[in-house]
Amino acid sequence: MKPISLPLSMSSVFLLPCQGGYLQVDTGYQHDYPIYRKNLAKAGIGLEDIRYLVLTHHHDDHAGFLNEVTRDAEIIIIAHEQASELLKTGKNDKTRGGGYLNSFIKLVAGIKMRLDPRWTLTFPPFTLRQNDILLAEDDNQVLRQLGVSGQVLYTPGHCIDHIAVVLDNGGVFCGDAAANFLLWARTHYCTVFMTDMNEAYRSWQKMLDAGAQTVYPAHGKPFPAEKLRQNMLRIKNENLAAFF
Repeated sequence: MKPISLPLSMSSVFLLPCQGGYLQVDTGYQHDYPIYRKNLAKAGIGLEDIRYLVLTHHHDDHAGFLNEVTRDAEIIIIAHEQASELLKTGKNDKTRGGGYLNSFIKLVAGIKMRLDPRWTLTFPPFTLRQNDILLAEDDNQVLRQLGVSGQVLYTPGHCIDHIAVVLDNGGVFCGDAAANFLLWARTHYCTVFMTDMNEAYRSWQKMLDAGAQTVYPAHGKPFPAEKLRQNMLRIKNENLAAFF
């Protein structure tokens, strides 16, 4: 069964069948919540059917409406343990270096930031609850206990708290560990901002080793996992255009 994709303003979230309903991968910006509710209804799914939510990482376009969706439904969040403190800050973490993939993307991002007052790299702070599930490393059990045939991998590189879902059938829900966006700007299937390219490519290899066949990124259309292998090591840390 193919995942259900719900397009938002700049990204997509995905729904996977699980025991008693659906497991969702990520949220979007806070202002995406009405779009999310509309597209959920179009898919014939009630918010009460969303039972679990895998948060790939803490950034504004992935954690933006966590407060709203957990207010309106009983949803258990699955996240990396390092997301806990980062979510409380309400800010995309900028303390670990990294940068845009190249100077052109940095220029485009700067223009977008000036033209879009909502693009502040901040989000409403969120505190994970006692019943949420925090992972410290790769996990091959938690999803199976929920009726999802797959595993969660720790996939840093874009940011320190990043995780991805790899299903036994080869489907990969990678958040921002990879992307199919702005390829003409030489992104080479990377997300436009990365903290550590060496870690990112190790994460790509980990997903491939786990049997990745089709990658479902948050940004852009699904693509064959072989594209990861073909673009491995194309961008070096020294090529990144510093954020500051």
